[in-house]
Amino acid sequence: MFSFFDAFSASPILFSVLGASAGIIWGAMPGLSMTMGMALLATFSYGMDIQSAAAFLMGIYTGATFGGAISAVLINIPGTPDSVPIQLCGYPLTKQGRGGEAIATAIFASFIGNWAGILALALIAPLLIVFALNFGAWEQFLLALWGILLAGSISGESSSMVKGWISGWIGLAIAMVGLEPILGYPRLVFDVPELRGGVAFIPVLIGLFGIAEVMRIAGQNSQNTEARPTGRIWPRFDLLRRYYKSALRSSAIGTVVGVIPGGGAPMANFLSYEMGQRASGKQFHKGSMEGVICTGTSDNAAIGGSLLPALALGIPSSAAIAVVMAALAYHGVVIGPSLEQSQPGFLVFLFGTLIVANLAMYVLGFALLKPIIRLLAMPPALLMPMVTMLCMIGAYSVQLSVFDMWVAVAFGIFGYLLVHYDFPLAPMVFALILGKIADENLRKSAIIFSENTISQLLSRPIGLIILLLIVATIIYGIVDMLKATGHSAQDAADLNA
Repeated sequence: MFSFFDAFSASPILFSVLGASAGIIWGAMPGLSMTMGMALLATFSYGMDIQSAAAFLMGIYTGATFGGAISAVLINIPGTPDSVPIQLCGYPLTKQGRGGEAIATAIFASFIGNWAGILALALIAPLLIVFALNFGAWEQFLLALWGILLAGSISGESSSMVKGWISGWIGLAIAMVGLEPILGYPRLVFDVPELRGGVAFIPVLIGLFGIAEVMRIAGQNSQNTEARPTGRIWPRFDLLRRYYKSALRSSAIGTVVGVIPGGGAPMANFLSYEMGQRASGKQFHKGSMEGVICTGTSDNAAIGGSLLPALALGIPSSAAIAVVMAALAYHGVVIGPSLEQSQPGFLVFLFGTLIVANLAMYVLGFALLKPIIRLLAMPPALLMPMVTMLCMIGAYSVQLSVFDMWVAVAFGIFGYLLVHYDFPLAPMVFALILGKIADENLRKSAIIFSENTISQLLSRPIGLIILLLIVATIIYGIVDMLKATGHSAQDAADLNA
């Protein structure tokens, strides 16, 4: 049994502070993605009790979401993809000597955005969970399949959603490795004993987002970075009062867009940036505190939004949420509509950990700012070997297995090649989580409906709606691909004319 107030006991608060500290520092370091940090730092939660582990993970997620803004504003290098919009409007302020004011305002805006996301999550998640409990095995299979397709559609390159789908199907194939969930028949193990239990999720993630990223950065020219003078570090509360409409609009955008699989904070931040420019009539790229408020609030409001489909439907909306789900599953907590039945009170406990993490992020954002500025001058030639060592330790620590280290290396090389050829990684990560859900529920529905006709299956209203959404997603992807191909051919013809 869990309760809301358990989140405010000594151990969860301590680990929430540790997680937020690690997340802020990791997110602020250029080249170290939030997903990489989540995958590596999540391994430290395996030795904790479930309450401390949940608090630690929420602390990391909250801290890393904000951390990328520090390097984006101060040295013009976004620590995470989410922080590109705040870089565009924040770094010009740093060049004007107002970097401290800009980053302090970003901290406060992120704090407000977090509250908006938490409130939306607390109000909407219980209602969605009640609705989702009506889903049978057939509906859950279709929902997982649609989640993979949707993630591929959104994450795929604009020229072709097919690449996103291919990435998703590869992840689905990896999820099939191991013993079949109903009859225990080995699949795709190739007589390798270590594969009978399936491919461990965390080593795969460390390879795709850790080692692959190290390989990518190693191929670039190393360059030292230096932060400009920050000036006075104090948030402009008067500006937040003046731009409260921008803060509310951006918080709503962050929460709503965060729900979309493959969307999340990057999409929310760009949309908030553009909507803020249009509403204000300003050019944020010249330096704008209103732009900082827009992107700061939407960035952290997306946390609550991204947790919503995971808690209500068991569908991760981002790779970072997939890591959280996998780490909690290690402790026996399966995130999804049956969460309150299997772990009573865990949902409200999670709300409490988000509140503690938000408070920790706000305090630590100011406390760690000056040490992080000094860390930002560390050259990649020193940083990347340390990251590689952490990757290997993290992969090994999951099951104390050398085989998992080789899995991480193999997927690091594979991930590097995929990114090189413009295949998105996010759909593959979603499929690793959703593939197991789809597999198990397809097998269950095949047994449950073995004597039913296809017409009886299609007569189930929720299943039929999801099936139509799947068909619509595929058609939309094909049409979009054909349009992109037609535009490319037209552009080539115009050049040759």
